[in-house]
Amino acid sequence: MEEENNNYSQILEKLESKASIKQQIYRNTVEVFALAKKVLSKTASRLHQDYSVKDPSVEVFYRETNQFEAELKFSGDMLMLSMHSNVFNFEPGHSIFQTSYVKADPTLSYCGVIYLHNFLADSIKYNRLADEGMLVARILVNKEKRFIVEGEGALGFLYEVFGDDVINEETLTDILERAILLCLSNDLQLPPYAQVKDVTLHQKQSIMAASGYPTGKRLGYQFKSETQQNNNQ
Repeated sequence: MEEENNNYSQILEKLESKASIKQQIYRNTVEVFALAKKVLSKTASRLHQDYSVKDPSVEVFYRETNQFEAELKFSGDMLMLSMHSNVFNFEPGHSIFQTSYVKADPTLSYCGVIYLHNFLADSIKYNRLADEGMLVARILVNKEKRFIVEGEGALGFLYEVFGDDVINEETLTDILERAILLCLSNDLQLPPYAQVKDVTLHQKQSIMAASGYPTGKRLGYQFKSETQQNNNQ
């Protein structure tokens, strides 16, 4: 009986130390995601006003596709903003655990995640399921609404120190604008002719049924974690 009571006490302790904290992180992430959608919507309005009137053929619009996803279309690109409904921790041995901020309270390492993906607008329009997109960056938010950003270019180092700031509208505007610039800075490149010159009739029919050749908007970079992993192999 004593052992059963001890087990039950541990369950209560775990609920207090993890479940309630994760719920708080989820609520924080929902708030940050709502603010990010607001920023993205404002950005779409500004782009439409400042550029689309000059060239109406360049389409710019914002829409929310569901509770956890929104997107900004600008010309041939789509920046997709999405929130994961779960809460995560970093892998053991991650440098985050060596910071004084997390050492003072290990539960600060638990984070909600918001993703920024880049896809070709035609991939979405024509439902080309074989097309590849690219993770431009991800925003990690903890129970204190402190954050870090993992990405490439300036997004790989501007917001990499955990615990420095609480995320706000100004910060999200900077993050999203930099993400848009990354999308615009990377153009499609034709694959080598030798790779695509041979095709079966079945492949050709499948390609046309899918509204064209499979196309990817890979941005030609790796996140730091990918680079480190490759260097260790």
